[in-house]
Amino acid sequence: MSRAVPFTKAQVRRAVKAAESAGLRVVGVTVRQDGTIRIETGDKAGAAVDAPQKTLAASWDDA
Repeated sequence: MSRAVPFTKAQVRRAVKAAESAGLRVVGVTVRQDGTIRIETGDKAGAAVDAPQKTLAASWDDA
């Protein structure tokens, strides 16, 4: 016997879109069996994978 799904894809899309509209960076979504949709966000200026790391110069000559 199949059980009704307590959420739809459209509800998840709306929740993600609302978070992004609020200026948040969505990094994950968790949907629980009771239908609760949790949007996981990260900082907007998160470090990119390919971003070069800035190092401090040891002296004025290194800059």
